[in-house]
Amino acid sequence: MRLVSDGEQCYVLQRSNGEICRLRELSEGTTTARPCSDLTPISPAEFVEARDADIDVSGPRERSERAVALAAELAVAGPTSARALLDRFDACESDIHGATTELRAAGLIEPTTVHGERGYRATEQVSDALF
Repeated sequence: MRLVSDGEQCYVLQRSNGEICRLRELSEGTTTARPCSDLTPISPAEFVEARDADIDVSGPRERSERAVALAAELAVAGPTSARALLDRFDACESDIHGATTELRAAGLIEPTTVHGERGYRATEQVSDALF
């Protein structure tokens, strides 16, 4: 769960099997697969600065990578259940819980109910700031 680029577009890396990466295309919101070798990581600061967003991405790099990627995913995909997030990403429950806690404390996501299950959605602040 992090941000990557192929040199032209930004994606949220959802899953990787080593050779092929499943990605959420941020400009279109679609899911696609690409060879992992075609992708390079994007730092959270670089992603936020490119959008001139007023979002604090300070903190340990690994934690902020997950949090910014999750915020971008929720802004593009819309409200998502916690169960769906676990299914969607190569991340353990603890990693997703940590990222959602960090984002909730910053006011960037909020809890919601999705199809009768606990879930999250991006706030207008993050949706407006990132896209």
